Amino acid sequence: MQGKISIIVPVYKVEKELDRCVQSLLKQTYKNLEIILVDDGSPDRCPILCDQYAMEDERIRVIHKKNGGLSDARNAGLNLATGEYVLYVDSDDYIELDSCERLISATSDGQVDIVVGNAIMEKPDGNEKMIHSATPAGFIYSAKDFVEKAVCESQWYAPAWLNMYRRKFLLDNELYFKKGIYFEDVQMLPRVFLPAKKITCIDETFYHYIIRENSIMTSQRDEKKKNDSVKNLKEWKNQFDLLDDKALQKCMYGMLVKMYIHECQLYDIHGFVIDGMDFSFCFKNALNKKEKIKTVLFGKMPKAYSILARYLS
Repeated sequence: MQGKISIIVPVYKVEKELDRCVQSLLKQTYKNLEIILVDDGSPDRCPILCDQYAMEDERIRVIHKKNGGLSDARNAGLNLATGEYVLYVDSDDYIELDSCERLISATSDGQVDIVVGNAIMEKPDGNEKMIHSATPAGFIYSAKDFVEKAVCESQWYAPAWLNMYRRKFLLDNELYFKKGIYFEDVQMLPRVFLPAKKITCIDETFYHYIIRENSIMTSQRDEKKKNDSVKNLKEWKNQFDLLDDKALQKCMYGMLVKMYIHECQLYDIHGFVIDGMDFSFCFKNALNKKEKIKTVLFGKMPKAYSILARYLS
């Protein structure tokens, strides 16, 4: 039998959605699983439900802990995991029943660091797909090859649940989520992909991401979210500055510029607030002509940019 997959599920205030998630895991066609439900101090019936699931299936393990947020819950699950591979699944989402079988089959020799999948975002106003057409299945990619192809096609996605990871790779590189911040997946994105030696993909959609009305994505844009977003990109800049491969560095700078201008538009930030990122830097490293136009509008005519940004996205 191929290696065990540890599925880590942070659980907090999802009493109505939890069963859909757990059933999608228990009914997987691939059976060599370890399902770790991390009760992050949930104040509803989730702790009781988690214990009930564990009594019904020996593959389920439960952690009850003080509330520490999504990052802390995922980290606690990783520390308990024993599988060869790790899959993160949010407790209000679900996966296709053959997901683990397809993901583990893509690992071939068992030494792939990351297996990348596709997802469907189920939103109140309609569904949207997250796909990796630039990096089709059946190939082994280096970090540079994968990232450059994905960035070029706007397919380098942040969510941690979109990928399956080799557990030893995560532990050897100390790839834990940063605690106490919003957008921890964005902060983690370059940290997890750039050290990878082997990356592969599956072509089919496996993950269903449910965007609720009260999710972080749809909730109010407060000051902490703005500050955390900028801090994340500052960390990106510091990390990219250290890259020796100049072609990869240029690509990463381009992604950084794109993300920065997007976040400035989202959080009403005017001007350049990250050290080393002025107009000249952003224009020089913009990914393409469209991104250069955005940079000019943002840098020279911020009011016009705010109006036109929706048409340039």
